[in-house]
Amino acid sequence: MVTENIFSTTSIRANIPVNTITIYGYTSPNSRIELNSPKVYSVTYSREDGFFIFDHLDLPRHSQDLCLISIDESNRVNNPVCFPEPPPINTFTEIGSVLLSPTISLDLKNSCSSGQTIPNTSIQVFLYQQSSPFSFIKKVQAFSIPVLETTSDSRGNYSLNIPITSATNYRIFLTTKYLDTNSPKSNTLLYHPGYTISLLYLLIPLILIIIALYFIFKKPKQHFYPMVIYNKTISPL
Repeated sequence: MVTENIFSTTSIRANIPVNTITIYGYTSPNSRIELNSPKVYSVTYSREDGFFIFDHLDLPRHSQDLCLISIDESNRVNNPVCFPEPPPINTFTEIGSVLLSPTISLDLKNSCSSGQTIPNTSIQVFLYQQSSPFSFIKKVQAFSIPVLETTSDSRGNYSLNIPITSATNYRIFLTTKYLDTNSPKSNTLLYHPGYTISLLYLLIPLILIIIALYFIFKKPKQHFYPMVIYNKTISPL
């Protein structure tokens, strides 16, 4: 008796479309670059020349709020770069070259700024002086100082002395230029030179107020004079 196997095995294959993206660009050398959003997280590292790439990264559908952030060798974080629109659905998208903003830190003691960016690039430093917080009349909130320029070295490092004109608040940020394109601006930092002078600015009005209150609430001093009794002798008529 011969029995036939009436059951056959059927193989079904299907390609599920996904969003694939490649992002490349430049930042400071040997930096950690993070790509993140509520649905995506990926990490890569930049080369010695600052080049980085996220190669053929699969994304979930409707991946929104994609942002890149760079952390340099000194653990300084740059200003994030976010893409305004999500990549197209069910297709491959290539984005580049993306220039990430420089990192920045301040040395208050030596009045200088330093950080990292793309090696051997021009850096523009923007410095804004704010009006004094004790001014009774503020015509303008801030005015700019002419743009300063410096250049990063082969490791992407830069350092710049900050010119001081007065002991007021300064806002400082910078950009770098590479491939004839300006990068986004760095984080904006608040710098206040002359801490001792600014402390005096706080103390002087306080002292004047205390002196004024002293004279306002001062009680008049009572003067006590010794009683003098004059004995008057009346001569008889």
